[in-house]
Amino acid sequence: MKSIPRIFCLVGLCCSLLTAGCGDGATTRSATAKTALDSPAGVTATGGVNMVTLAWNPVPGATSYNIYWSANPGVTTATGIKISGVSSPYHHDGLLVSQTYFYVVTAVNGSGEESPASEQVATVSATGGANLYTAYCAGCHGPLAASTIMDGTPDHIKAAIAANTGGMGTLTTLTTDQIDIIAQLLPCH
Repeated sequence: MKSIPRIFCLVGLCCSLLTAGCGDGATTRSATAKTALDSPAGVTATGGVNMVTLAWNPVPGATSYNIYWSANPGVTTATGIKISGVSSPYHHDGLLVSQTYFYVVTAVNGSGEESPASEQVATVSATGGANLYTAYCAGCHGPLAASTIMDGTPDHIKAAIAANTGGMGTLTTLTTDQIDIIAQLLPCH
């Protein structure tokens, strides 16, 4: 009968050692499961006509990125408008001309964990009529200071676009506000 208690003691000792050696596992699991992502670095914002192009350096372990933006400075992940699951470069379209936009970027890993936000960057979308003229008119009419446009009122520009004068029909995407901004800068205006 003495051999039976020894077996129970040996089994009990092994179970105790296994349990003690493993711990509750929380420390081991949390250390390996939580991957700390760095904030995206090298974030740049470049204004274009009704758009901003954002770019940043890749973050090791990131599977996608989130952008938070605002027309107000001091944008954060709590105050910005979120654009999820993007990659670099990202084109933020449909923006107002001559409006300043502020951005921060976060990295996201495969588990959905998000890094701290990058440094804030800001830029102006289409910094006014000069950028619009350069983007849409300079190719045919030369630089703004020496433009060949002879009658640059908004109504004449709209009529030329509608009539496809000189192939200007491709400019139908220009809004009335954009045409007005261009016209105000023309030397003949």
